[in-house]
Amino acid sequence: MFSQKSVLRIIVLAFLSIVLSACGGSGSAEPGKVLLSCDVPMVSDAAGTSCVAPEPIVCPAPTVPDALNESCVVGIDPNAPDPVIFPGDNQALLFYNRADGEYNDYKLHNWNSAECDAYAEDSLAAGWSDGLSHTGVDPVYGAYWLLNLKEDHNECGHMIIHKGTDDAGKEFGGGDFKMPLSQDDEKYQRMNFTFSGVASIFEYPVVSLGKQALAISDFAAHWIDSNTFTWNANFELVTSVKLHHSAAAGIGGDEANQDLITGTVVELMEVSLTDEQKAAAPLVADWAAFSGDWSVEEAKAIAKNQLVLVGYDATGIAVAATYVQADLILDDLYTKGEMDADEATLGVVYENDSIKVSVWSPTAQDLKLNIYDANKDMVSSHDMTEDSMTGIWSYTGDASLDRQYYRLALTLYHPQNKAIEEIESTDPYSVSLSTNGEYSQFVNLSDEDLQPEGWEGHSVSTMENYEDAVIYEGHIRDFSAQDESTSVENRGKFLAFTEIDSAPMLHLQKLVANGLNTFHMLPANDIATIDEDASKIIDLDSTVLELCNIDSKAPPCYKGVDDQTLRAVFESYSPFSNDAALLTEAMRNTDSFNWGYDPKHFNVPDGIYASNPEGVTRIKEMRAMIKSLHDIGLRVVLDVVYNHTNSAGLWDNSVLDKFVPGYYHSRDVTTGAVLNSTCCSDTAIEHRMMEKLMVDSLKQWTEQYQFDGFRFDIMSQASKTQMLEARDAVKAIDPDNHFYGEGWYKDSRGFERADQENMAGTEIATYNDRLRDGIRNATLFNNESDSDYPFEQQDIVKLGMAGTLTDYVLKNFNGTDAAGSAFGMYAKDPADVINYISKHDNETLWDNLQFKLSPEMDNSERVRAQNISQSIVLLSQGIPFLQMGGDFLRSKSLDRNTYDAGDWYNLVDFTFEINNWNKGLPLDKGGRSDNELITLASSSSSTVSMTDMMFASNVFNEFLKIRTTSPLFRLTTAEDIINRVGFHNIGKNQTQGLIVMSIDDGADLADVDANYDAMVVIVNGSENEQTHTIASASEFSLHPLLIDSVDGTVASASFEQGTDEGSFTVPALTTAVFVKLQGETQGTGLSAYATAGAPDVVPYGDTVPFIRGDMNGWGEVDGLSYQTDGIYQTKITLAAGTYGFKIASGDWSTINLGAPGSGGEVLEDESFSLLPGSNDNLSITIAVDGTYFFTLDASDTSAPTLLVENEEPFVGTAVFIRGDMNGWSEDNPLVYVGNGKYQATISMTASTPNFKIASADWSTINMGAPADDMEIFEGEMQLLLSGSNDNFNMVFAEDGDYTFVFDASNLAEPTLSIYAAEMFGETSVYIRGDMNGWGEVDLLNYDGASSYSVEINLAAGDYGFKVASGDWSTVNLGAPTDTNMVTLDSPLVLVQDSQDNLSLTITEAGDYIITVAGPNPNTPTITVSKKP
Repeated sequence: MFSQKSVLRIIVLAFLSIVLSACGGSGSAEPGKVLLSCDVPMVSDAAGTSCVAPEPIVCPAPTVPDALNESCVVGIDPNAPDPVIFPGDNQALLFYNRADGEYNDYKLHNWNSAECDAYAEDSLAAGWSDGLSHTGVDPVYGAYWLLNLKEDHNECGHMIIHKGTDDAGKEFGGGDFKMPLSQDDEKYQRMNFTFSGVASIFEYPVVSLGKQALAISDFAAHWIDSNTFTWNANFELVTSVKLHHSAAAGIGGDEANQDLITGTVVELMEVSLTDEQKAAAPLVADWAAFSGDWSVEEAKAIAKNQLVLVGYDATGIAVAATYVQADLILDDLYTKGEMDADEATLGVVYENDSIKVSVWSPTAQDLKLNIYDANKDMVSSHDMTEDSMTGIWSYTGDASLDRQYYRLALTLYHPQNKAIEEIESTDPYSVSLSTNGEYSQFVNLSDEDLQPEGWEGHSVSTMENYEDAVIYEGHIRDFSAQDESTSVENRGKFLAFTEIDSAPMLHLQKLVANGLNTFHMLPANDIATIDEDASKIIDLDSTVLELCNIDSKAPPCYKGVDDQTLRAVFESYSPFSNDAALLTEAMRNTDSFNWGYDPKHFNVPDGIYASNPEGVTRIKEMRAMIKSLHDIGLRVVLDVVYNHTNSAGLWDNSVLDKFVPGYYHSRDVTTGAVLNSTCCSDTAIEHRMMEKLMVDSLKQWTEQYQFDGFRFDIMSQASKTQMLEARDAVKAIDPDNHFYGEGWYKDSRGFERADQENMAGTEIATYNDRLRDGIRNATLFNNESDSDYPFEQQDIVKLGMAGTLTDYVLKNFNGTDAAGSAFGMYAKDPADVINYISKHDNETLWDNLQFKLSPEMDNSERVRAQNISQSIVLLSQGIPFLQMGGDFLRSKSLDRNTYDAGDWYNLVDFTFEINNWNKGLPLDKGGRSDNELITLASSSSSTVSMTDMMFASNVFNEFLKIRTTSPLFRLTTAEDIINRVGFHNIGKNQTQGLIVMSIDDGADLADVDANYDAMVVIVNGSENEQTHTIASASEFSLHPLLIDSVDGTVASASFEQGTDEGSFTVPALTTAVFVKLQGETQGTGLSAYATAGAPDVVPYGDTVPFIRGDMNGWGEVDGLSYQTDGIYQTKITLAAGTYGFKIASGDWSTINLGAPGSGGEVLEDESFSLLPGSNDNLSITIAVDGTYFFTLDASDTSAPTLLVENEEPFVGTAVFIRGDMNGWSEDNPLVYVGNGKYQATISMTASTPNFKIASADWSTINMGAPADDMEIFEGEMQLLLSGSNDNFNMVFAEDGDYTFVFDASNLAEPTLSIYAAEMFGETSVYIRGDMNGWGEVDLLNYDGASSYSVEINLAAGDYGFKVASGDWSTVNLGAPTDTNMVTLDSPLVLVQDSQDNLSLTITEAGDYIITVAGPNPNTPTITVSKKP
């Protein structure tokens, strides 16, 4: 924005100009001596005998001595060090100097324009959020960017250095800057130097700006209540804090003493915040706090002033200063009482013969009401009076004010310019406006002349349950702007909805006849982005000349087509070019189109939709529109945008921020810049008076315009509590008013946001992106089953059809029974979700599907895919939401975001002549290349006819009617859905592309639909006919509406009865609904569990919890395996010691279980309660080396528990085989071998000994035989009885070694098994496989203790093999059913007579030892290890 050549243009520094005397020497001389005269700038030497150059004068930075060494000037310092880098040809350098040297977070955003067209493509920032990182750092001049320039670059380049993406992060005080690329000094060509916080660009090196007055930086202090401030200053420097304030503003460094700050000074004392204060100021609750001593009335007076907190060091020098954000203080001063600002009535009030206007502006120093006539000439001005209790300024006049225009003149301090401003503004509570909202108008909304005929008491349909709603989203202009059946004067206007015989209205009436009951209109309040002055509007039917008179650079200008309409120009363009997009871009600021998410006044209809934007016409005509929609049976929802305003500050379209600067908008806690996370200037709905404005506005729209519901844009900008209170306030006027909105997740601002998860259970619905994305990715239609992804998405769609409930249990494609919460579902009630697949702010469904569907699909298949997609939304539990035109294949020519893309791209043709496909390459290409878009747009498969559109529309109406004629598709509780809705193509072997859903209404349930005992919905997105059989399904038939469907294909769907089952057959790319008719009484339905059975819910679904801690480097090593009934378990081998750990998923967020505070010590064998989301680690002290079970009980995911136990059942206690073979001694100890098992090999003589298993003391462990089963047979698994007095006996027929296996893994049922140690006996057993031609080569040698081994040299590669005898029958050991892979050093259990080979991968050639260990010859283990 600014540059520096030979003088500083912005910074005003007080430099001392030093002018030296032109004459040298003393003022006196000895008599008769000749004085030495020297020419300037020379001076005499000390002896007065010769002329010498003077010593350089000392200049404060950044000045240097002038050429004559007489004064200090701004210029190049010859003593300044050279930068470490200079630019090459067609390169530029930008230096950025920060005192703190912290550069990593700062990026360069740059761009080209006609004025400054300099940067080469490879040196342009990709976008605002993806700026250029610095090239390097100069130790003197800071970070630098080396930028390549175009060959023909001009003399400037646009640039912004910023941190983050909000305006708060812009450097040099904000704004856009231009750096010059043609410097005066040849040495520093194309080099520019900057300092953080200084709005100047220097064209030569500047080492320092010298000592500056203390800078007041940011708005980092917060006045949170009447006496308390917070500030996170650097308290290593600051030892005390004072408040400086001034009613005249202008606080800054004192000219006489740069160490002082001006303004009235008040001492502050450091204090600690109370819990109540922290809760009221959550974003700064951890900051240092300071308190001042003054009254509430004094605080109110100070709040009108400029405010600065200054930090002083121990010597009393000011070392830090920041401006104050004074928003929370206003809530504290003016809204905490019972009869103050938030209880007051704002705006215009008519009472008897008087008219009163009131505005809240507690920081204003003066406020006047200016009255204007119809010509906008001011006719009078009136002082307004402030009520000090409320901060409300008001004026009461007589009835002559009625229908006159007014503006409010304010005198107040505004932080944007940090000055006292005198400004005019319209009323934030305006109810009527002049053209473009430039003047407010006094209007009584109850006046009869503002009511269309029949308005008072007209009939409005009611809604018993929110789930009954079927919502159709439309834009007022789209609805009729290009419809030739609508009167020319009403096209794109409110009154188009009153022409009930027009094509658009007839279409709505057809939808209503089939069950549509709600029309949702995009924002219709006063917006800032359309010029309502008809003489300045350029639309499709304007001429090229009219456009060129406004914008001579528009594409068709000077092309000899001045007389043509812009519509004709659009029609002349190739659809495979960017011409239409470029012309649309040129018209954006002058046409009649915008979605309307740019609010200026919240309570007034927008004038662009009225036949006359001046005054009250808009009021009556909006009411006429609403009444007409009510008359045809539709309820009407208004899209409201309370989350942001079009502008803030002092800009033209700012309103709220002119009345209470800094209050109505969310601001960065440090810089004070208005945040833009929602699009534009975020509002601070958490502030009480902003919340009041929202609620007052909603009440007015409900009472005065009879809106039946509200859709909230970025509803999560508000809190859950605020939304519930707002609904209560509106329902007091209209009991069945419906609230829903966007509940997208946002960063915390210290309150419980109204997002999807938080709003669950409230029946304030949020848009359901789970079902949306599951359909829009089109995996249902692409016949791909070679990865998990299509099946994952198929499960998501099923859960969406079941209401997106957290507690709905689905057997997923892995065969796991998991609750919806494990898949990311969030609803607690079906009324919590708005089910949709397209709305205004993305590609239409048709356009999206063209990107996602297989290129091989033909036109008719694509239409059927769209029909299926719409049917899923209509047949899902929850509230269906449809985009206008989506029912008949509407296209926006592949544009992703047409919010301001004009009539050309947003056409909706209710005559079905075109669907607006391929009208030119889109403006918003969604990151796609032109070639990709042209290939798609030129495909005949994506082009539809009137027949296709009519077919889609009729199919849509059939499914709409199916939904609205049966309450089974509109269940009203989660419990009902869980008990009634089931899925049947589920689990591991499900068919991809097929969804089979049943809804039960049988005799064991309350009778919801007297017509049917059950329904089955089958969605076949595959390319083939599918048949699916359901156990117990009987007596089903195709839905009556589908038997005579316009879709002859679905009419061929059928049901075939079998024995105790039924089979449903549905053609490819078809949704079919089957019904089981109910007789005189309820019969048997179809259980939701007919296929799945009673579920065993896996709490975390397919997400694996891990033990993550010191024992494994906090990695994803020790995964817990699901057992049953909510139990997970793993075992970990641990050395004695203390370990910190948590239980968490791989992403540390899906599952994150820790200690409920600082007391996180887990004790062995004691259950420990875990805290989900805890930031505190657990710890455990292991007493002895061993393997430990970690058992997680997550049956209640909100209160999980952990149990840690040593795997060895009798750790620390020796266990023996004691009997006749060893004199009942302790000679044969059992050795623990893992998995709860002990083992001992004993040499036995042929005999029949008695024996038991016992400890040395015969009491800790004493296990014997059941009284009726004392004999053990070789290989038998014999149950042991603890404390038994009866011994076992066994016949050992031959001398030999025998292995005793004591299995204590289940202490309730311990067992003993005995095997011959040499388990293969006399049989020779080999490793037989690819490594040896499957021959009898590699003989296993007996090593003792039931273990065999062989050493084999293996080359790198893959090997199949088995363990077998020569005859392949006596011993034939192969792979188990779940895996055939042998992993090095990991034992694998073998299975006798297995038909599956083992598989081994060797990556490093060498000698390997293969060990087969028993003692059970039918299930030994095999281990492969590389020889050391």
